[in-house]
Amino acid sequence: MKQIFLLTFIALVAVAACKKNEETVSNIAVNEYIDLNLPSYFNLNAVNGWTYYPAGGKGIIIFRRSLNEFTALERTCTFDPSASCALVDVEANNILGVDSCCNSKFSLFDGSVINGPATRPLQQYRTQLLNNNVLHIFN
Repeated sequence: MKQIFLLTFIALVAVAACKKNEETVSNIAVNEYIDLNLPSYFNLNAVNGWTYYPAGGKGIIIFRRSLNEFTALERTCTFDPSASCALVDVEANNILGVDSCCNSKFSLFDGSVINGPATRPLQQYRTQLLNNNVLHIFN
């Protein structure tokens, strides 16, 4: 009888521990236009350049993948999005995002998980580079 109780208890603890990873990042409407000619977006004029932008849930990381391609990623970590510290920052090498709360690492090229405990990629917004050097970020 004790063994059944112990196994049931262990199973319940394991399920409860996984619950944080089942939370999803809120889907917040984003429809932003960014003039890349402005001095505040100078970093985005170079490939692998990046900047933070105040939109979405906890902000957006905008990353220039190539001459005409950008990635816009939600800064909210997917491991435990409700935690106040679940915020992804760009690492010094400029191609990784890191959540210092859970130590998950993400690629800035596509938001994919490089190192967990996160198992889901960062939420990605759509981007479109317009003719007048304006970046449209939307979902």
